[in-house]
Amino acid sequence: MDTNAHSAARLPDDLDRLVDEVLAGGGQSLAQAETLPPAAYTSQAFFDLEVEKIFRTDWLAVGHIAQVPEVGDYFTLDLLGEPLVVVRGEDRIRVMSRVCLHRWAPVVSGKGNTKLFSCPFHRWGYGLDGQLRVSPYMQEAADFNPKTCRLPEVRSEIVLGTIYINLSGDAAPLAPRLSGLVAEFAKIPVDDLIVGYSTEFRCPFNWKIAVETFMECYHHIGAHAKTLQPHSPGGESWGEDMTDPEQGWITLRHPLRADLPTEHVLKSGLPIFDGFTDAEMRVGSLYHVFPMNLIGTSVDAVRWTTILPISPDETWWIRHHLVRKSARDMPGFDALMEKTKANGAVIAGEDVEVNTLQQMGAKSRYARPGRLSHLEKPVWQLADYVRAKLADA
Repeated sequence: MDTNAHSAARLPDDLDRLVDEVLAGGGQSLAQAETLPPAAYTSQAFFDLEVEKIFRTDWLAVGHIAQVPEVGDYFTLDLLGEPLVVVRGEDRIRVMSRVCLHRWAPVVSGKGNTKLFSCPFHRWGYGLDGQLRVSPYMQEAADFNPKTCRLPEVRSEIVLGTIYINLSGDAAPLAPRLSGLVAEFAKIPVDDLIVGYSTEFRCPFNWKIAVETFMECYHHIGAHAKTLQPHSPGGESWGEDMTDPEQGWITLRHPLRADLPTEHVLKSGLPIFDGFTDAEMRVGSLYHVFPMNLIGTSVDAVRWTTILPISPDETWWIRHHLVRKSARDMPGFDALMEKTKANGAVIAGEDVEVNTLQQMGAKSRYARPGRLSHLEKPVWQLADYVRAKLADA
């Protein structure tokens, strides 16, 4: 290996050389595979390129329909500098800019339920469809027509309850790419889910590190030695092959330890999804919908996550724990969700600790691409996705 080449490619202003190094890793078999170069996780120039070639062109998960079950329900987010609002209107769910058409102040923040988005600056008001309804003291503005004023809508699709947007507006339809994933969810009633709890937090590391860690269980033997490894041995997990190079998602399976009874996965007491066999109950699944949607499924819950890239070394993590609507009627449901949330925070904390160290190490002049285990197939698959997006650009 030419270590001098790797060192030179890490220079933050040598973007072309870094991209060439990334692309040169394509075509490797899993048995030969290495990680992306460390600079692909630390370079501002490379991150900016990912924003333009991946995040502004592909489909991005911004939320789940369970977050907006009633007309007027909304939530907001900032994505790549764009202040957005997701709202359920009388006819459908929309994703819109929340920047006022008057003098640009965001018309809403946070989440809630409303009939009108009212800008805090001059009280211009917009309906749930984005149409301007209220514009005080504009009667003397020549040729001003409020009917022509509408908050810009971002192109969106809903697949399996996830709300995806395409910022460029010209991506190929998403649903065909996810048809195989839809089949995977055949026994999960995505329209019958509620948010049991939500959590979000800052991750001081690159978005790819967040994705890679979610999508491999190899690290159970280290980061989660006392929490996950005892019942979900990382060495028994496996990544599925992609059946179509154009599919927009990948899968990892993680089985229950062989000598534990199936009842172990039912101990929460939550209502389970119908039709699961005993064998299916014993294997959890992790899915990555490129580039930023992470989903974990079990017999009684869907752990839905999106990660919002902020900078080369900062990512915002949003998680919704989804359960059947009937769970709301369980005695002690709120307490169970609080306990589940606390347990999840422990696991997340273990990941954040090691991933923060990983990001620090990636900045070292001695950091090099590392060899991958067969247990890290999704890491290899993500690297190929990044390469394909850069090569197509």
